[in-house]
This record gives sequence, C-alpha cells and structure tokens, in this order.
Amino acid sequence: MGKEKQVKKMNVPHIFIIILCIILLACLATYVAPPGVYDMDETGTAIAGSYHLVEREPVSPWAALLMIKKGIESAASVISLLLVAGGSIAVLLDTGAFNDVLDYGVYKLQDKSTKVLVPAIVVLMSALGAFAGNDSMIAFVTVGLVICARLRLDRITAMGMFYLGYLIGLGSSFTSSMLIQYQAMAGVEPLSGMGARFIVWTVFTAINALYCTRYAVRISRDPGKSLARKPLTPEPGMGEIKAAALPAKGILSIIVMFAVYVLYAVCAPRLGWGQEYLYVFMILSSVFACILYRVSPNRISKNFFRGAQSMGGICMVMGLARIVGMVLNQGHVMHTISNAASGLIGNNGLALAAIGIFIFTLVLNLFIPSGMSKAAIMMPLLTPIGDVCGLTRQLVVFAYSLGDNLTNALTPMSGPMVGALELADVDFTDWLKYAAPLMGILAVVSAVFIVALAAMGWA
Repeated sequence: MGKEKQVKKMNVPHIFIIILCIILLACLATYVAPPGVYDMDETGTAIAGSYHLVEREPVSPWAALLMIKKGIESAASVISLLLVAGGSIAVLLDTGAFNDVLDYGVYKLQDKSTKVLVPAIVVLMSALGAFAGNDSMIAFVTVGLVICARLRLDRITAMGMFYLGYLIGLGSSFTSSMLIQYQAMAGVEPLSGMGARFIVWTVFTAINALYCTRYAVRISRDPGKSLARKPLTPEPGMGEIKAAALPAKGILSIIVMFAVYVLYAVCAPRLGWGQEYLYVFMILSSVFACILYRVSPNRISKNFFRGAQSMGGICMVMGLARIVGMVLNQGHVMHTISNAASGLIGNNGLALAAIGIFIFTLVLNLFIPSGMSKAAIMMPLLTPIGDVCGLTRQLVVFAYSLGDNLTNALTPMSGPMVGALELADVDFTDWLKYAAPLMGILAVVSAVFIVALAAMGWA
C-alpha cells in the first residue's frame, strides 16, 4: 500500500566510541574525585563502613591506553566463554532444530481457537527464547501475520505473540548464554540460581500469555478496539502455513541441550565442576544435534568458526571495558563511587538497594540497549556497589538482567524491535500503547521478586 515506515532506529555512537569516552571520563575522575578505599576481607569483598581516604594517584589517558593488553588478558575467562557459546549456538541453529519445532507447533495450532492458539504460541516462543533466543527470531513475526489474518486479528497481536514471546523468554531465561556471561562477569557460578529463575520465567511467560490472549479476544469480539485500527484479513500472496511433521530430531536436540545445562547447574556446586565442563557440554550438545541431522564435519566446523567470529567484536569490547575498572581502581576512585552509591541507595535496606540497581539499568537500557556491551561496562561498577550494600552478586546479576530486558520493547534504539515493527508494518506509537502497560506490569512483578529474593538473602 506504499505505507512509509513508521519508526526508524535512532543513531547512537558505536559502543567502541562510548567505551573510549567512558575511559577518558574515568581518567578525569582520578584527578578530581576524592581518592579512597575500603578494607577488604579474606574473600576480597569490601567491608562496609571501612571506607577511608588515601593519597591521590591519577591515571593519564596515555597510561590507560597502555592497559589495553592487560584488560584483554583479564577478560580471558569471559572471552573464552563467549567464543565457545557463540560457536556452539551457531552450530545448533544451523541444524534447523528450533525452526522445526516452531514450524510444527504453529502448524498444529493454526486451526485452534484464539483462546488456545495465542497463549500456546506465546509459551512456545518464550521457551525457545529462554533456551537459545536470538534476534533472528523476529523473522517469525511474518508467520504471525498469516495466523492473525486467518483469525481476523491485527498486526499488534502478531508482534505480541512472536516478538514479545521470545524477548520476554530471553530476558527472564534460566539457561541463556547471556545469563551465563553476566554471571561470569560478576564472579557468580554459571547457571546457579536456576530454580528461582525458572519460577520467574514461568510467571513472566504466564503474564505475557494472558495479556496477549486478553487483547486478541477483545479485538476478535470488537475489531474497533484494535490498537492497529483494523484487523487483518487474508490477502492473495500473503503466504500459507506449510504442513510439518512431528520433529522428533528437533525435540530431542532441544531436550538434550536443556538437559546438559541442568546437569551442569546441579553437579557444579556438588562435584566442584569448573567452567571447563560447561564448555564441553555446550559443544557436545551441538554436535549431538548435528549427528541427528546428519550435518557434515566440515559444515559443523565452518559454522562453529562463524559463530565464534561473530563474537569477536564483543570480545574486544569486554577487554576494553575492563580498562574502565582498572583506571578507577588504580586511581582509588572505584571505592569512592561505591561509597557514594551505597550511601544513596543502600541506607534503606537490601531490597531498595537492589531495586535501585534494577531501575538504573531499566532507564539506561532505553539509551544503550546492547546487553552484552553494556554489561561489560556496568558489572565492574555494580558488583562492588552490591558488595558494600550487602547484596549478593547473584541478586545484582538478577536485578541487572531484568532491567536490561524490559525496555528493549520500548526504545527505538533497539534494532530488533525496529526490525520487527517494520516486518509487521506497525506504527511505533500504536505499539507503545500495547507494550508499555505490559512492561509496566512486568516491572512491578520484577520489583516484587527482587524484594522477596533480597529478604531471603538469595545467593
């Protein structure tokens, strides 16, 4: 119909430029901020109330640049995890296991009523997002348009089922590679706390399913209540949902992938397994899927290298981001920042301190939605603040990961969201009318979980 795009992704400086600017600001802080340190206990955790001033040791920008090698070396553990995870996920995705499961689910559900189909698709997308969510899943929004046209639903319903389905599943995931990397950055055992996170994922998924179903039922009864102004109708050339057989290989591949994560989460604290076991499990689960799908060794190798290469830029960001912490520590400013932040958010109890971290990340994510790059900068700052406030690092990671996700559906700086809106041909302001209330509900639920887990001393 010649309709122009309703929203364009806003241009922001590249993360490399942002990090360089932050390094310069960190250097400046070592010249002007009061230098001070906390006394540390035997575990390397700051002792609350022990902050005291020390002699100033400023760090010049030239000295900061000379830290590049040391910064990359200090991030070696996280970088190795990124490379292995990126390669393994690329191998697994290339088999088509996730697409097979999703195609079969959509095919079997296409003739069901709105009250059955909509929540079922939301749960399916959330599960796939939790296990191996990635931005390429926005392509399934086009499948949603076909389904919604058959049911006389609108384009926003397609976005709610497929885009928000995977996004909320990814953000509240208990097994995703992003969660593993956040935990590694904070010095938390990867995949620990899986039980609590599974409960959070279940609640988030249920709320999203109920919200989307309620909206779909409402416009099916009264099309005038559609936020997109009118429902879809089947059009020639819109496409058909292809028949799909039961994907036994795909289902088995996903079960094995999930099982190895659970195995590691359960056995690591009991048997003393280190991250080397997780690396091997990631690779073996991907190879297992390739054996089922009869993927050649050469193709496995090429896909693994392709996935690892895709992490190269992020790995560089991880190394550069470490320089920020190194500058602040060498200039004795890191503890000064932690002391000021703890005084601001830590005097009202653990729960409010954790919520402060959650809200700060929630707002920051509106402007810098890149989760991994932002985490590389923020984790070295948030973890000492959490230590001083008495928060466990598990809770710091939890508050950060939730804040890092919810506003992705609201900011025009998010490439995947803009891409999904363009695929669905949905106006940005119409989308906000649908998504903003849901994100508000999930933010309140997040705060409730944070308060409860803080009271429990969740570690």
